[in-house]
Amino acid sequence: MLGRGQHKGSTSASGEQSWRSLAGGSRNRRIQSPAARKRRLIRIGKVLAAMLLFSLLVGGIAAVVVALLQRDDPIQVSTPSKPIERILFDTDGVLPDRWLSTVVDLRRGRTLMEVDIHEMKRRLEAHGQVKSASVERVFPDALKIRVREREPLLRMRVAGSGGQTELRIVARDGTLYEGVGYPEASLRRMPYLVPYRHANGRIQPLRGIERVAELLEVTRRTQPNFFRTWQIVSLEYYSGDPDLPGQVIEVQTSLVPRIIFGLNTEFSRQLDRLAVVLNYVQSRGNPALKRIDLSLRESAAVRFESGRISTF
Repeated sequence: MLGRGQHKGSTSASGEQSWRSLAGGSRNRRIQSPAARKRRLIRIGKVLAAMLLFSLLVGGIAAVVVALLQRDDPIQVSTPSKPIERILFDTDGVLPDRWLSTVVDLRRGRTLMEVDIHEMKRRLEAHGQVKSASVERVFPDALKIRVREREPLLRMRVAGSGGQTELRIVARDGTLYEGVGYPEASLRRMPYLVPYRHANGRIQPLRGIERVAELLEVTRRTQPNFFRTWQIVSLEYYSGDPDLPGQVIEVQTSLVPRIIFGLNTEFSRQLDRLAVVLNYVQSRGNPALKRIDLSLRESAAVRFESGRISTF
């Protein structure tokens, strides 16, 4: 027996049915808690703030570039400086402060940036007494000049422009220069140099001066009292060429007119022989000497004023 029509389409399931249940059941719904919404808003705010900051930065750079392109006044790119008020001069030698004014232009009113420090360095080093120099700007108003001087070794007389002889200093590197600032006592302690003359008659370049410096230093250190008697160092027979045989350095002292040093034997050994000779001469009442030749390899030859020759 058929049922009544009013029950057609009913099911045995209980509860209310919806379109979502007919479509296949419910889906997971995203939980939108207040805390989650707050975090989402914060993230969005940060992104917007970053975009705004970037836009402001780009706009600011663009505005600066446009302003610079449209600017008529020159832009100052150098460090501002004032007129020079102080000169900080330092040397390891004897050059006085007043010497600077004879070499470089230090007019009052010049600013630091107006000074060509490279040209000033060149002019300082062009002076024979100066071995090296440095020039620095010390802002805002000082100039620092440092000088290293050559070491003086000997003095020499040269012909001047007026026909009179002029004094020159010989450095240990062979440089010849006009000495400035040396005390008279220091100059008197330097022996005079008789230079070697080249085939063309010139005395420069002075070669082999480093060996002469070695001889002077050894003598000064080992026999200081005898060194004070040295008057002239002659390079008449010493060209400075190490390949030429038989070259000698001749020294004139107030005690011995001529002392000959060889270049093939250590100077210390030759000076030891010289000490033996001088002690012997003193023990014999100081007979007048004419020459002592120390250039021999194994002995020293001594010629007396009387004509007698002895070997030691």
